[in-house]
Amino acid sequence: MPSDTLTQTARLVSLLTEALALADAIGLPLAAIHIDEAIAGITQADDPQQA
Repeated sequence: MPSDTLTQTARLVSLLTEALALADAIGLPLAAIHIDEAIAGITQADDPQQA
């Protein structure tokens, strides 16, 4: 995977992690679930051994 793509993926995961913390803090459990699933999907797709 090109380094630019890795950098963008890392930034996306970072932003989603911040969004997850915010959703938890303001009490949006459904949003938190979807954000957590998005993070899991990105990190799983990023790790070919999990496929």
